Amino acid sequence: MTEAFRTWSLGSTGYPDYELQGDHKPLAGSPDPNKSRRKKRQSETQDLDSAPEFHYDTVADGDAFRVAVLQPGSGSKPVSCSLIWQDSKKPQKPYRCLSYAWESTERTEAIFLNGFQRFPVTQNLLRALQSLRDSRSTTLIWVDQICIDQSNDKERGHQVNIMKHIFNQARMVYVWLGEAGSGTQQLFAFAKRIAPGDDSLKKPLKQLISQKKLKDALEDLLQRPWFQRVWVIPEVALSRYTQVMCGEYIMTWDSLVKLIRYVQIRLPTTPGFAKQESLLGNRRQRIAIITQMIASQKECRDHTDIAQLLILAKSSRATDVHDMVYAFQGLTYLTTFPDYSRGPVSLFGDTVQMYANSIQWTPPYAKCHQLSEEQKIFQLMSIIYSAGALQQDLSLPSFVPDWSCPWRLAPIWCKPEPNFVNASKDEWSLGIRTDYRAGGDHQGDFEVIERPKGRHLLRISALILDEILLVTEHPTPDTSQILSTSPVLEDPETPDSSLEYGRNYFTSAKGYNGLATEGVAPGDQIAILPGGDVPIIIRPNPENDRTYRAYRLLCECYVQSSTIMYGDYLRSNWTLCEDIIFI
Repeated sequence: MTEAFRTWSLGSTGYPDYELQGDHKPLAGSPDPNKSRRKKRQSETQDLDSAPEFHYDTVADGDAFRVAVLQPGSGSKPVSCSLIWQDSKKPQKPYRCLSYAWESTERTEAIFLNGFQRFPVTQNLLRALQSLRDSRSTTLIWVDQICIDQSNDKERGHQVNIMKHIFNQARMVYVWLGEAGSGTQQLFAFAKRIAPGDDSLKKPLKQLISQKKLKDALEDLLQRPWFQRVWVIPEVALSRYTQVMCGEYIMTWDSLVKLIRYVQIRLPTTPGFAKQESLLGNRRQRIAIITQMIASQKECRDHTDIAQLLILAKSSRATDVHDMVYAFQGLTYLTTFPDYSRGPVSLFGDTVQMYANSIQWTPPYAKCHQLSEEQKIFQLMSIIYSAGALQQDLSLPSFVPDWSCPWRLAPIWCKPEPNFVNASKDEWSLGIRTDYRAGGDHQGDFEVIERPKGRHLLRISALILDEILLVTEHPTPDTSQILSTSPVLEDPETPDSSLEYGRNYFTSAKGYNGLATEGVAPGDQIAILPGGDVPIIIRPNPENDRTYRAYRLLCECYVQSSTIMYGDYLRSNWTLCEDIIFI
């Protein structure tokens, strides 16, 4: 226990009015129309506006964390809370956790905290607390906005480091999606009525909600800001039991999963290109990945693979870019202590290095999930395909993914469709893998080299296939520019229409056609990585020396050739592979 906590007792049995609540649903009182009570509430609101501001007088460090005691109340009566201390290793009072989206960093509302002190909160949190509080009894609940001093980076780092214990020890996690909307009541009622494994559209279910309204209501629900927040991922994955709330309506996490699967199987969407659904980490895929992570946590296999971290984080939002990595601290074996003062360049580079070394050289990593060689290679290559100078906003080494940069294009290297698999078999990553095998089944060299100032290098095996000769926005290459020595190509592949969005067409010196991210240029080179599923575009470094050939990784690409995309070219030219350096 640090000096700051000598005056506090974690063993205190205060708050005698606390009563254990029923876990099946939170209760919120409704506004009383009585005129005298309305005047009283108006007076209380005025008192809240003039109350002195609350200030944290201690730092939460070590194993200690705060829990809010939500006082009884109803309707629009001001929310009142007090703070108590708990031990993350052995909490002495049962509590719940709240998972919600801030929606805005501006705290335009306020509550009473520790007596009659004013504490600003966001509007969405205020609504959640009003809905969660009981009209008669207190409720113990952990809320990040209240229980962590958000202005203290050191405290934030300490609390992130024990977040796993905070959520593991909670009796329940409430997911607050916001106020109810059109069709919410019928949607939640429908979700509760779907039997496990029942995909039939029975008559009683039809009477609850029409098919069109069911799809619209589910789409409205999945568009809620909660589904984009990065911190909700560990909050749900680490939970023992999760209930999803929208206004006064509640369903379990399992019911939400069954609902999404039901609509996916029975009411598929209209064929056609939908940009948001074609991106990695779309809301349905997020639910599938998180569900797999929940199952893994329950089996004590607490290591999120790098592909999951990349897909989920790059499809999430966070006020601080550090959280794109730190949010997963409790789900991984990462040894980096959360430090919000360090730069993202070194943080992202160190994260890649730790994962690459763990996958290749650390037995507990592979043993934890019983990873096959195929799965190990997929995880390593997911780093490459998530990186590239054309997919970065920060000034990073080209092979280091920019976690702060969201997905912008439909991926070539994997499928964005949700894959609800039996997580105990660890088949999630194999289920989203495409059929492309440009690099075959065997991995070459893959070594992350650390340099001063956090600027890492990557030594990797590659087969330089060709050089880009022409780039256009339309699939009409000028064949007069193709070299006379170009081969006659056979069995061309036809790319999926979704891959065309945001990509340009290119023609290579040997006559290959393909698609690559906007920004590639004549002189860039096409390469195949042993073990990789799709080719990549690289740009030679003008300052190459005799020691090694250095390149900037630009992006993944598609080449219109079955021979290349399915690995026949690499198998025939394996001896031409060489080690290059990505900077």
